[in-house]
Amino acid sequence: MPAFRRLRNFFSYFYRVPWCVPAWGWAEFRATIGCVLNGTILRGAAVERFTQAVRERLGMPYALPFNRGRVAIEVALRAMGIGVGDEVVMPSYVCRTVAEATVHAGAWPVFADVGSDLHVTPETVRAVLTERTKCVIVAHLFGNSAPIDEIESMLSGRGIRLIDDAAQSFGTHRNGHPVGAFGTCGIVSCGPAKALAGTGGGVLVTRSADLYLRAKAVPLQTEASSEVLRRVLAFWVWRRFRGCTLPFHVLLRRFVDHSREEPYVPARLANLEGAIALSQCRSLDDNASERRANARRMLSGLGPLARYNIVHPRPENVTLKVVLVLPADGPDAGEVIRLLGEAGVECQRGYTPLHLGENSKAVPLTTTDALWRRVVCVPVEVPLKRFSALAKTLATARTPRPCLDWPEGQPEERLCCKSREAIS
Repeated sequence: MPAFRRLRNFFSYFYRVPWCVPAWGWAEFRATIGCVLNGTILRGAAVERFTQAVRERLGMPYALPFNRGRVAIEVALRAMGIGVGDEVVMPSYVCRTVAEATVHAGAWPVFADVGSDLHVTPETVRAVLTERTKCVIVAHLFGNSAPIDEIESMLSGRGIRLIDDAAQSFGTHRNGHPVGAFGTCGIVSCGPAKALAGTGGGVLVTRSADLYLRAKAVPLQTEASSEVLRRVLAFWVWRRFRGCTLPFHVLLRRFVDHSREEPYVPARLANLEGAIALSQCRSLDDNASERRANARRMLSGLGPLARYNIVHPRPENVTLKVVLVLPADGPDAGEVIRLLGEAGVECQRGYTPLHLGENSKAVPLTTTDALWRRVVCVPVEVPLKRFSALAKTLATARTPRPCLDWPEGQPEERLCCKSREAIS
């Protein structure tokens, strides 16, 4: 019986729609093999071509590449002269790397509340401004756009800088203008759950020649070629083919400690990662179009749950995933995740708000506190081709019931939502 249970648990990690599968194909494969065989893992022409492609797409005169988007944020803050004693306003509901970059620059992150779509608003930003506020970072989430144009107008004349963080929404437009091109400068980056799927890469774009020159003067390191290659190969195995390799990854975690995080290293963008990012930039529109179609199919299969979706698969959005914000009176987020897991969809919760961290001030943020536990993120990545059959499976599944005692897990880091039992 224990052997049967172990076997059952092992196979339970095979998902019909796994989480966060990058849209990597032959172009990315050729880029990987070409850089390895040509000995251009660290240096080559791909970085400059990728930077040029981003600059032209956003219509910005200046752009600088880095190994991470968080490094681009840190360098931008340093180039603006922001450091010790200064405050930088950012959403509490955002990836923690935004706050990490601010801390590395020497400034203090101040967290703003969000609206019903999980983006900051002019009102929530205004509520936390002080005389020490030197910069505001507006992050666009899920392929949607935040009201950055309204926030930019609100900050006008206050002497406060604005960073347009388009890490998750590169390719999205707001009122006809591309996100990433607002404010003092913009940030574009690559990652497993971003419009530009990749293992690394960040670009700082700006219209200011002075800011560009100051940012260019910030010293950077060069990562080892072995570390870059390890990162890319691991991405191919554990991310691109997650539908097949996830059970083995979970099994491997029993014997190898994966809790170590990669060190924060402000470095140059490696040519191999730049080549993959360039390929992703070239296929951005096609990938976004297919994700929007996948999102519409997923929403049709979700039935009554679709009413809670906050991501709009419209042509102006790149649409990274379907995001449900469930009502307070049910269904419960954990129960929905379990239901979709049984249908073969590997879902995850959203971010844990940064203002709830150990080193943060316990400042209540009304909307963030009310919504973050009720977020369910549903994947709609491009390589997944089974949405038509999945819609039929979801349509016949029972409606989830409220489940108030579902145990909470850690968002993002949790490998599997179908089963909380480790393979034993």
